[in-house]
Amino acid sequence: MGNVISSQKHRRLKAKDTTEAGFESYTEVSSCHLGGSIELVTDESCGNASNLLKVEKADRQLNLDDFNEATDGWLTKRHESVASVTITLCNESKIAGLDIDTTGYTDCCPSFANVEGYQTSTMTWQAILPESRINADSHNFYDIKDSSVYSSVRLNVAPGGGVARFRVYGEISPDWSDKSKEYNLASAKLGARIVRWTDQRNANNPNILLDGGTRMSDGWLTPRSKLEKERNDFVLVQLATAGALESITIDTTGFDKNSPASVFIQGCYSDDVDPHYDVFASWVCLVPVSPVLPGGETTFYFDDIKNPITHIRMHLIPDGGIQQIKVMGKPAVKETKQQLLIEQAPQDIVIEEEIEDEDDDNVSIIVEEILDTPVIQQLSTVKLSAVDQHPSPATCSRREKRTRKSASTSA
Repeated sequence: MGNVISSQKHRRLKAKDTTEAGFESYTEVSSCHLGGSIELVTDESCGNASNLLKVEKADRQLNLDDFNEATDGWLTKRHESVASVTITLCNESKIAGLDIDTTGYTDCCPSFANVEGYQTSTMTWQAILPESRINADSHNFYDIKDSSVYSSVRLNVAPGGGVARFRVYGEISPDWSDKSKEYNLASAKLGARIVRWTDQRNANNPNILLDGGTRMSDGWLTPRSKLEKERNDFVLVQLATAGALESITIDTTGFDKNSPASVFIQGCYSDDVDPHYDVFASWVCLVPVSPVLPGGETTFYFDDIKNPITHIRMHLIPDGGIQQIKVMGKPAVKETKQQLLIEQAPQDIVIEEEIEDEDDDNVSIIVEEILDTPVIQQLSTVKLSAVDQHPSPATCSRREKRTRKSASTSA
């Protein structure tokens, strides 16, 4: 993860990209594709604040040109001692990382920045990142250790200047208190994510969890199958939460000429992010091999799925592309089996206690009798008892001789 300049709640990461920073496993909760938006900005005279939320990488050459009126970032006018922008996140989220990207801004890069978060529960602003020096023309990554949930963040810079992108990474924490409400559990806005898909080298990153897509670039398109072998590509989705599924909709809008011939969908319950590594995950068939409508929506309804599902695996047969997958259902919790503990029956325990009490009483009586007996008699009794219980071989032979002698005399 690179060298670290740290405090307990935030760490400055000397990383070049999100992979090196370790943010790939988190959701970019400030992304405009997920619904992140600019709520308030103090000044954007030279560059729109909306550029901060773009998915595309910043155009460095465009930002390097100070004489170009067009810029690919948020740029304030000169002589602004402080500037700030407030961003509404796609949903309430726990923040795990920040990227204050100043790519292309050298002379007009701010010197310091700090980040605050708004908590809906307390209706207060809390410090997420204290005032920190940021570097020009580079990514400024920060690892955040904060369990609080925020709905908005505010980036403050001093002095005013240019910031190309501001990305907030974290875990979406929606409110699931209403168990009777139906949700699209495969929505990225609620926290669903892609954890595995085939042909990661050639196929484009599946965007099938996003709403409002109309083009092939907004969805997932696999390479074509060859004549000698069908591909049967699949994508593995972790749902936003475990749910009782009611229907699955396959949307092929924008893929009229490139939709798959059929789909095959499975589901499982797993506590792991990727059930591929869970040996206890048991996959069940949700949708058998079924055709889908090109350029439209195909919905499959369920009546007999009783157990909650956390992951779905969709196969495209033999290949093709889809716009979006919607998994409608209600939040559900898997019933845990009560562990069987090896315990004695209550009556056995009582009997043992009674036996133990009787043994204690007997021992007490014996001790009292011994204490009331003279010492010489105690020793004699102990010796006789020992001889009777464990007779030696010599004693046994003497007893046999006495027995024979008594028998001959009586005869």
